[in-house]
This record gives sequence, C-alpha cells and structure tokens, in this order.
Amino acid sequence: MKFLLDASALVPLLLDYGEKLLDIADRALLYTVDLTIYEIGNSLWKLAFLLKTIRLDDAIDIMDVLMELIEKEFIKVIYFRELDPPRIIKLSTIEGLTFYDSTYIVATDKLNAILTTDDKELREKARKYVEVIAYKQLQEYITTLP
Repeated sequence: MKFLLDASALVPLLLDYGEKLLDIADRALLYTVDLTIYEIGNSLWKLAFLLKTIRLDDAIDIMDVLMELIEKEFIKVIYFRELDPPRIIKLSTIEGLTFYDSTYIVATDKLNAILTTDDKELREKARKYVEVIAYKQLQEYITTLP
C-alpha cells in the first residue's frame, strides 16, 4: 500500500518511532510532498522553542532521521513541479481548503495512494476525492508489517 503523509501524520510518526522508522519504512510505501519538510521543521521548532516539550537535541535528531529517510528514499518526496497547480487552486477554491491541504489531495490522487492525516477538516473534504485514514490507522498497519 502507498501512503501519502501530511505533517500532522508524519510528525507523530517521527516522534513515536524515531530511528526505528529506518527499519519500518523500507517495508511500507511512504510519500510526502516537499512542503511537508518545512512544516515538520516548523513543528519541531514549536515543540522545542515555544512549547518546550522536546529538547533541541531531540528536534535535531528527528530532523536527521527524516533527512536520512528521504535520502534513502524510504520516504519519497513529491515535488511541486510534479503536480498540477491549476488543479490545486481549483480544488482549494471549491472545497474552501488551503492551497497546502489541496496539494496533499492532488498528490495522493496522482500516486493512487491513501492520504494519511490527523487534520479532521482535510480528512472530511479529501474523502470526496481519495481514500483517507488517520495516523492511528497507519500505526495499526505498521504493526502488521513483517
């Protein structure tokens, strides 16, 4: 199965599994869009600096794991140039979603994947176009991997 993860799913995945993802991700087809990397960096900054729920060293380690997953293509990145921007803006206007959120739907559709998000509004609106699951459902799938 192919899964496209937004930041609301990829951040907890990184926090919950850390380096263990290097063992898990080679058995699942995980994708994200390039903007997610920036969103994750911002989330880690928020956790470390504003909320102080993780240490800076932990934030750096998590970003290192993410970059290793991307470099080894355990998480494949879909770049903006590979998508259909007019379709994204049309979808965002029709559904009242941000351009960011509409990008996840278009990328998921392009890949014929399953969108994984914990964003309730995105899940509800995306269901009209693609299959959608929450992060918890991805966790359940991961636990069944050999």
